[in-house]
Amino acid sequence: MRLSTALIACALTAAPAFAAPRPFEGAQIRAWADVLRKRGDYEAALEAYQKEMAVTGETADCWKHIGWTQKALRRFADAEASLRRASQLDPADRETQEDLESLHLSRGLRLEARMGGTEPGTSKNAFEGELIYGGFNKVELHAGGSWTDNIFYESVKGYANAYWFYAPASYLKADFTLRRYDYTGANRPTPDSNAYDRVPRGSLELSHWLNPRLRAGIEYQLFAPNFFYDRSTRIVNHKLTGELEARLGGGFTAGITVAALRDPDPAQTLILGRPVPGAPAGTVCPAAGQPDCAAATSVAFRNEFLLGGSLSYEADAWGIGVKYIPNRDLDSGFDWSIISSLDLRPMDKLSFNFQWVFDRYSDAAGPAFAGQGGNIWWATVRYQFTRPLAVGGGVKWVSNPSPADVSGTSTRNDPTILLNIEYRTILF
Repeated sequence: MRLSTALIACALTAAPAFAAPRPFEGAQIRAWADVLRKRGDYEAALEAYQKEMAVTGETADCWKHIGWTQKALRRFADAEASLRRASQLDPADRETQEDLESLHLSRGLRLEARMGGTEPGTSKNAFEGELIYGGFNKVELHAGGSWTDNIFYESVKGYANAYWFYAPASYLKADFTLRRYDYTGANRPTPDSNAYDRVPRGSLELSHWLNPRLRAGIEYQLFAPNFFYDRSTRIVNHKLTGELEARLGGGFTAGITVAALRDPDPAQTLILGRPVPGAPAGTVCPAAGQPDCAAATSVAFRNEFLLGGSLSYEADAWGIGVKYIPNRDLDSGFDWSIISSLDLRPMDKLSFNFQWVFDRYSDAAGPAFAGQGGNIWWATVRYQFTRPLAVGGGVKWVSNPSPADVSGTSTRNDPTILLNIEYRTILF
């Protein structure tokens, strides 16, 4: 009995020592939470920060880290509440105030205006405006429009899409686009002579990280164009694209891209108002029923494929990448293409981007292009003037076998000036 009483007394004496948190326990939990957050395991990191606060009590710094993690999870309302609590506990913490401002800007309405295009393609001039809204948890909305002069045609496009981030870096995207073409040139650089008029397009894209090192993506597009020379006929085309991206370690990333397209075969499709294959040169078809002209539109579909790969390296202040893509436009215009890029980030607010595209034209690309090579050079600079405002500019130069004159329009072998403006607001 005396022994039992002594044991109970010892237990009661020791109980407070076991119940009270030891000073280093909170620091250990914090260190582990920070490791999880840096790894991208945000759910586990959030749980660890909450355990830390259960041990150490409420602190401004812990609320701030919780807010950062919730923002990475795109739980914006929760992140704002956490950062506001951190600011209440420590009103002098300037970093928390800046984090709140950054959160408001990332959630708010963003306007982007671009002149000259966003890719090193062969377009001579392009103007595009886009609105992005990120005020919803896990959802980001985009809408915009553009006008493009590709020398051989002009196009006007309007689009709207939505991203649902069901995980921090994984998303499902739905898009609808309507594009209208107007053909101004007498010659085209690819064999796709089945000129479209209006092209409504819908697509679904899934990008999913299987684990921290491996990402898989798949996109399906359905588009239903009519023809510039026969607006009464509408067809349905399909495109399927798959990607696999692997982080190899040491800053290296490798990728594989495969795509398949089902669309009209220009060698077999007869478009109302167009000469039939083999018609004498100079045959004009203003209407159906003319000699050597298609009496009715007859569409023969074909399948196009590509299988390409990429390799890139990313460091803190720079990155470099190269892609090999055969038949990159999926119209047999190119045999293969090499797309290379170099990014330089000498400081937080300043970045440079350089790209070089080399295209080898296929034998089906017409006498001026068959077997020839083309080059596109691209150089831009971007500067973040203020937290809401960033401005970029540069130049694009195209050199390919394009004729010196196409129906009175200048050749594409000349520079295009690039200008981009991005402005963020706190409207949400």
